[in-house]
Amino acid sequence: MRWGVIGLALLVLGCSKAEPDGQREEAKVADASAPDVGITRMPGVALSYEYGFRLPIERIAAVQEQHAAQCEALTPARCRITGMTYHVGRNRTVSAALAMKLAPEIARRFGKQGVDIVVRGGGMLADASIESEEAGATIAAVDRDQAAIDAERVRIASQLAQPGLSAAERTQLQARLAALADEGRQGQAARGEAALKLASTPMTFNYESGDVDPGLSDGPIIGAIKDGWANIIAGFALILTLLITLAPWIATIAIMVWLWRRLAVRLGLRRPEEE
Repeated sequence: MRWGVIGLALLVLGCSKAEPDGQREEAKVADASAPDVGITRMPGVALSYEYGFRLPIERIAAVQEQHAAQCEALTPARCRITGMTYHVGRNRTVSAALAMKLAPEIARRFGKQGVDIVVRGGGMLADASIESEEAGATIAAVDRDQAAIDAERVRIASQLAQPGLSAAERTQLQARLAALADEGRQGQAARGEAALKLASTPMTFNYESGDVDPGLSDGPIIGAIKDGWANIIAGFALILTLLITLAPWIATIAIMVWLWRRLAVRLGLRRPEEE
């Protein structure tokens, strides 16, 4: 009897220890099947992505080229480059951009991979925005309007087929048919534009040179000290720039004043002791 009680206790303890493991496995399954809270492709919604990156000035060209190669590797059917810029500013800064159009089902993953490339290249994600447009609703509205237009055209056609119409009535009905045709063409154009937005997703990568992690990992005191020192350096650089810019003009004015005084003395307009 005693051994039976001990065995039962061990069995209970074993079950109690195994239960958390089972719960953990269930939690893993729940995590794996949990919905993705990020922006993903939704039926009838056209998305557009824009990312802003900050990198060391010498890394921008290489990272931009990596992103371009990432797009080209997907073939034009899934990704194509629609624009590319690279600009060196006069204030020792670099800015660049890469515009692409991607298949909607790979856009979000492509963007995340693009961010990873920037981070591996020593940069950071500075800003990101995702905009959506109810293109599917536009298509549905155009289809409803087109159905109404078709029904009205059938009705007008039956009226025109009736005998005994006056010339004024016939002209009025024909004018309405022409107006309906214009409405139909405009609706089809809007539908085509909405369909194109659903078929491809625009994505833009913007690059700029600058400090990576500008005080984000520092505390408020260290961050304030760094910001203050950066302001001091920026102010000193501004003053030095102004001095260098104005120095030739100041020197020129000083020389002209000295020459004028010397010439005035020679012409007798001034006495030497007045210099």
